[in-house]
Amino acid sequence: MKQLLIVFIIFLNLFVNAQKSDFKHIDFEKADSIAKIYKGATLKNMPILAYNLTNSLESQVEKFRAIYIWVCSNIKSDHSFGELTLRKRKKFKNDSIAFYQWNSEARSRVFKTLWQEQKTICTGYAYLIKELSAFVDINCEIIDGYCRTSKRNVEKIDVPNHSWNAVKLDDKWYLVDATMASGYFDLDRNRFVKNYNDGYFLADPDLFIIKYYPLVEKWRLRRDKVSLKEFVSAPITYGSTFKYGIIPMTPKNLKTTVLVGEALMFKFKITSNNASEEMRLIISSGLSRKTIKVSALDYRNGSIELKYHFIKKGNYNIHFMVNSDIVASYAVHAEKLRKQKHLAQN
Repeated sequence: MKQLLIVFIIFLNLFVNAQKSDFKHIDFEKADSIAKIYKGATLKNMPILAYNLTNSLESQVEKFRAIYIWVCSNIKSDHSFGELTLRKRKKFKNDSIAFYQWNSEARSRVFKTLWQEQKTICTGYAYLIKELSAFVDINCEIIDGYCRTSKRNVEKIDVPNHSWNAVKLDDKWYLVDATMASGYFDLDRNRFVKNYNDGYFLADPDLFIIKYYPLVEKWRLRRDKVSLKEFVSAPITYGSTFKYGIIPMTPKNLKTTVLVGEALMFKFKITSNNASEEMRLIISSGLSRKTIKVSALDYRNGSIELKYHFIKKGNYNIHFMVNSDIVASYAVHAEKLRKQKHLAQN
């Protein structure tokens, strides 16, 4: 019976957590090249576009890949309207009637801009992925919820601010985000920069839950539950977190307090092959800065473990980096024992 239970747990872990790795045997080169061939195609006849993108492909995942790559490559983010939408959501947070009226008008603008300029907000990206998939009999849903960045949904929850997709391939649900994958808005140059990030394609649910919290629980696609409080308290992650497939495990919170002389373990689960990448932990406090480079000895069963002793009191900013990209950020406060005792007495 015990052996049967172990086998069941292993099976459950594979079912829940295995994502892009399910399709390691698939070469997406053909699907990607077809998406490139139809670069700049019109959205005025979406059934024809869906047919052209998928007709010569055999598997569901290849067809969905061609659709996903085309959307990421051809649709631009409407940053200014996205910011306006968030402001309106906050303004009408407690006035559902006013928000409904504004949202009805906004939807018409979203679709008009999408058809005419191929520019949209996250809702338009998710809608386009869903509709193109439907034309080729791929079950795809739009997910609404919270997206966490360095500026939004940190330590406290704000209004729902993002939409993404779940797609059913070979009778299993996967998560994607075409908006984040397509690029970023450069505030200095006031323009959208195309910069495809493949990490958002069929991403691991354990990675997704760090940055995304769906309003409907079933779309978390995880065996264990993560509360909204845990979500907003977690370390800050970035696009590079998805790019390299690295999941911050410990500390679980963005902010941590330790005693001077105490060690803190930083643990990261590695879901992709990053053996050739340069990884390091940067610890900075005031003018001091220390770098801990990851070596072969730091790997433990698919994870990286780095321990650091805080020998001086103060506030520390800590970043885990891969090459020149920040993957995860933390804030640590180191204090002396007597302060701890004083706080306990009060």
